[in-house]
Amino acid sequence: MVRALSFCAASPPAAGPHRIGAGRSSEVFAEGPDRVVKLYRQPFEPEAVANELAASRLAHGFGLPVPEAFGIVGRAGRTGILFVRLDGAPMTVRYAYNPLGLLLALRRVARIQHAIHACPAPGLPSQHARLRHQIEGARVPEPLRRAALAALDRLPAGDRLCHGDVHPGNVIATGAGLHLIDWQKASAGDPAADVARSELMLRYGRLGPAWFSRLFPVRMARRLIAAWYVASYRAASGLPKEAIAAWRLPVAVSRLFGRPSDTDAELLAEIPALARQRPDSESASLFSGPGRSPGRGQPECCR
Repeated sequence: MVRALSFCAASPPAAGPHRIGAGRSSEVFAEGPDRVVKLYRQPFEPEAVANELAASRLAHGFGLPVPEAFGIVGRAGRTGILFVRLDGAPMTVRYAYNPLGLLLALRRVARIQHAIHACPAPGLPSQHARLRHQIEGARVPEPLRRAALAALDRLPAGDRLCHGDVHPGNVIATGAGLHLIDWQKASAGDPAADVARSELMLRYGRLGPAWFSRLFPVRMARRLIAAWYVASYRAASGLPKEAIAAWRLPVAVSRLFGRPSDTDAELLAEIPALARQRPDSESASLFSGPGRSPGRGQPECCR
């Protein structure tokens, strides 16, 4: 497990710090011409911050397209991580009016995710243990919780580096290519579970106002985009569809843990159908082995 890390010496922020990004759990501010500080909102989980630093450094050390992390810092009573600055925009902005460009970029992201899965993840938390904790606290009826836990018990723990939250909002498009950020959910686990999580985020993650996400054309477009992403990953890795299907139920139930989202009702309505599907977990485990996708050859950076 990742140990909690000590803080660097706290220093006050520069006058009028420039915020360049924000999410549910953090804000990002410019710090000089070539660095940014990611400050976590209060309250924050020290283990998640330590995990993001450790996973970011691990991935960067493998040569993956990840911004270099310098350390944990304190700024005006808040905790953050100092990163190298990426000059670019999130994929959601860069390809907002370019559907073909978005699909091609998603194919590149799938290849990056496959490269991530070729790497070991020493010291990172267990994906299996995290999913179990989230399923146990998920906002679902008890029969669905039991079904998800039973499905999880049949699946391999895995030992590969998994980001835990690969989706366009966590990808920065720069002149040098696509870079993956936000590694606080990273773990050691099974690649198929990580892909199932990406598929779920593409289908049910927040996209603009709640009413917009519920529009039928938008829902259909997101289904097609999620299917394209899974097909792109499978083309890069050779991972069979059975392996990903076996993870859909536990990953979907785990998503209903923590703060509610605008798309929770839509996802909850789909979960009973997932529980009835009964995918071949035994075959999926045989394909995935100890967390390694069988692949069309492992990427060189992480062999």
